[in-house]
Amino acid sequence: MRTVSIVVPTRDRGDTLTHTIRTLVEQEYEALEIIVSDNASSDDTHDVVSAFPDPRLKYVNTGKRLSMSDNWEFALGHATGEFVGFIGDDDGYLPNAISGAMAALDAHAMDAIVWDKAEYCWPDHIDPAMQNWIVVKDRGRGLEVVRGQKKLRRVLEFHESYARLPCLYSGIVRRSFVSSVRKASTNHRFFNGLTPDIYSGIALSMVVESYLSSATPFSVNGASRHSNGTSVMRSKTREADSPAARFASENNLVYDERIKLAPSTLVFVLGEYLEARKSIPGFRFPPPDWNRYVRALIKESASSFGRAEILESAAHTATLAGVSVALPDGQSPQRPSATGLEPQGNSLAFKAPLDMVSNIYDACKLIGSMVGSVQPSNTRDPFGRFIQRTAESLLFEAKNLYRSI
Repeated sequence: MRTVSIVVPTRDRGDTLTHTIRTLVEQEYEALEIIVSDNASSDDTHDVVSAFPDPRLKYVNTGKRLSMSDNWEFALGHATGEFVGFIGDDDGYLPNAISGAMAALDAHAMDAIVWDKAEYCWPDHIDPAMQNWIVVKDRGRGLEVVRGQKKLRRVLEFHESYARLPCLYSGIVRRSFVSSVRKASTNHRFFNGLTPDIYSGIALSMVVESYLSSATPFSVNGASRHSNGTSVMRSKTREADSPAARFASENNLVYDERIKLAPSTLVFVLGEYLEARKSIPGFRFPPPDWNRYVRALIKESASSFGRAEILESAAHTATLAGVSVALPDGQSPQRPSATGLEPQGNSLAFKAPLDMVSNIYDACKLIGSMVGSVQPSNTRDPFGRFIQRTAESLLFEAKNLYRSI
């Protein structure tokens, strides 16, 4: 049995961390190392970890406050498994997910797997309209073998999400690939950007020639009041004490001058890509297409919470990169802002009752009971038996299954 290290970087989030750890210690995979990297928390984080007597659980502390990337780098240095993955401290793994992911790797003789995470908005999500919503996506393609550099080109053309890259945050990767990136980096670090999850996918896509992509989720992305990503993507939350403000204040890295920060993942994808090009010059990253980038920003702004800031960023880049493009005047009609909860295709989105789901552990148990055994299908319909029914009947069945566990 091959060893797997799952790393949980955390800081001052003992309230959510305890539920994340529960999803990990209940994994049946024996050769599992769970590393909680405490970024000098001032709350009860140490006590939360100590409350779990699982010998697979390992606690480390940075000793001082670090940036997100520095904490991830510190945590990565303590991983000893043959394979490694990261998870957020308000996220969780579905039951038996590690066993399922490793079985898929063994069956296909592959060294990396990435998956479409399910989504859960905690009851304290910053947008009341999204609180306690669950989304289970369905791409309808089961397991696919993906080429790393080909997928990176698709992401840089802004046709696909960076989450389809071999990211450590939504995947499990042989640790030797991480070592290859470190060895090739000018400073011998792995994480050399502002957002380590995006950076990991970009860097690893250059050394992971091919990998598995699973439409079946192995983990659930939790969005709580603590979430950096949620806060950064919603400009109205930029108060001084917001996660977005703290994230910005603790980073000493500045992107290429042609990039102006805005609440858009496209900004961070290109920013991290340019940091990777600079930090790993031997990997022969192709130059960015600034024209395509500006046009992608304009398109995204039409249905974004941070429309004005995204358009400002597009105008900034267009000027400095010499892109000739007509920018909206800010008065044109705007499409309704996407919440991230809209079902797409056969995906399922619903608001879970609080008496059934109130944290990420509950969400993982419920989604696990809905999806069934977390063994990816090779068919084109990974959720076949339940996506054909209505959300109401499915929720009724899942509720009964969940309560019988």
